[in-house]
Amino acid sequence: MNGTCALILSKILPVKSWRKKFRKQILNKNVSKLKSLGTGCDIRRSAKLENPRNISIGNNTYIGSDNRLYAMGEIKIGNNCALGEGIIIYTSNHDYKDLNTFPFNPDALIQKVEIEDDVWVGARAIILPGCKIGAGSVIGAGAVVTKSVPRCTIVGGNPAKIIGRRDEENYNKRAKDNNFDLSKREGKLIYLDGFKPEMK
Repeated sequence: MNGTCALILSKILPVKSWRKKFRKQILNKNVSKLKSLGTGCDIRRSAKLENPRNISIGNNTYIGSDNRLYAMGEIKIGNNCALGEGIIIYTSNHDYKDLNTFPFNPDALIQKVEIEDDVWVGARAIILPGCKIGAGSVIGAGAVVTKSVPRCTIVGGNPAKIIGRRDEENYNKRAKDNNFDLSKREGKLIYLDGFKPEMK
């Protein structure tokens, strides 16, 4: 089934019935051009994958709507990762310290970005060139990551700073058995403030 047909059916059929059946058919058109792609991935149609041949994605990883992956250099994303909406990943920058050129040297400086397994990147976060996000970490919504993040660390802010840590011992035990596949669990709505709006 081609993408256009699946998209039309997705607008006609009730949400719950088409989501599972046609999910893979309405994925991003660039998935076939990726350097490597694992199984069980969900890459939203509106995600922009620039130079997809430089992007590797592991198993059961979600790439949300309106993500921008600018892969002039290599981008490597591990297994069981969740990248929320509107995330930007850069692999190139300019040298602003060159005193002979203003506002910056036009030469592009290329550096790899790596996101290890079981990482959650919150909506609107920005990851800059040369950063490595350690396994089991959380990048807060709107964070600007300018340097590498250690394993099982929670960062947030601009520039991103460590604001918490996760239970690394427990993570290491459970990660051996790959217990973090989100596709195996059905999420539910939990209202923390007690208010339950009507859902149509």
